[in-house]
Amino acid sequence: MLSQAPAEPAPPPTPVEGAELVPVEIVWEGIGALYKSYFSDQKAITALSVALAPYFSETVQLTISFDSEKHLGRIRILVPPGALRTPPKASPADLQALSPLLVALAVYRDDLSSRYDIRIQSFHIGLDFFRGPVHCRVSAAGEPPPDGRLVDPCVLVNGQKQCGTPGPQGVAFVGETAAQVERCLER
Repeated sequence: MLSQAPAEPAPPPTPVEGAELVPVEIVWEGIGALYKSYFSDQKAITALSVALAPYFSETVQLTISFDSEKHLGRIRILVPPGALRTPPKASPADLQALSPLLVALAVYRDDLSSRYDIRIQSFHIGLDFFRGPVHCRVSAAGEPPPDGRLVDPCVLVNGQKQCGTPGPQGVAFVGETAAQVERCLER
């Protein structure tokens, strides 16, 4: 009988000469040892760190999860209050300002997919904002797999899909949803 050895923690990213880095901490949910090794790839984590450094003032918490019942993988960044150097405008919600973060996640996902396992390409990318009792999830939109350049005007607010109306200044939400999305995007 074979026993599975516990996965060793990923080594810290090697700094890229002349590049600023932001620490990246990975939280695992339902990911096996082999895939942990893929997602912990030093080259990919360093590139992600460099891409996120201009936007984050503190450690980036990256959550990588797989729900085996739904066959759904996710790569998300938890954005705590005060973590973004320049938070997006909240009313109307400038969700498109979050695009560089989603693009960084898409590049990370695509790099790992091309080098290790094409199935990683199916992992959804997004940003999670927890503000007190309110949880907002912002996701990429577009042709699967989305490249992060287009941000979905629908936000999951406490697990419920809430769609706003896109306009030239941002995405307008109404009523209680507007207040909740504004709360999620506050500094």
